[in-house]
Formats: sequence, C-alpha cells, structure tokens
Amino acid sequence: MASRPKTSTTVSATQARSVTDVGKLARDARKRADLDQETAAALSGVGPRFLGELERGKPSVQLGLVLQVLERLGLDVWIAPRGWRPEQPK
Repeated sequence: MASRPKTSTTVSATQARSVTDVGKLARDARKRADLDQETAAALSGVGPRFLGELERGKPSVQLGLVLQVLERLGLDVWIAPRGWRPEQPK
C-alpha cells in the first residue's frame, strides 16, 4: 500500500458531529495534500465514487472504508465523552 500523502500544514483537532463534517474534513485533507479525487481514492483503496460520496456527506457510507480513507489521508479518529476537550499546551 502506498504511504500517506505529505501535508505541509499543521492542522489542529476538529470536532465532527455529522457525516457531512467528516466528509468536509476528508476533502480538506485531500486538498491540503494536493490530490485529486481519483488519486486519493486509488491511494486509499476505494473508488472515486465512494470518495465523492464520503466528501459530500452521504449518510450510508461504510464506516470501515471511511476509516481507511481517513487513515490514508493522514487523519486519526478519536472517540471521547461528550464535552471532553483536549488539553491545551501551556
């Protein structure tokens, strides 16, 4: 499998409360990596149609494939109790 694309911008944690939010974060990461949908899909092991549906926030996308795409785009998924906030550096 190909390595993750390199990104030149540091991105902080962002809360996602919907499939639309996750799709926007995936699209933003793809664009920061300067990848078109076809290339990003191929690197992620999914088809361009799936990636487009994810980026548009289609509610029925397969979670396993979503996690695969996010990992290939250099994003991690964290699950935390509602209201939890990461510690801010001092």
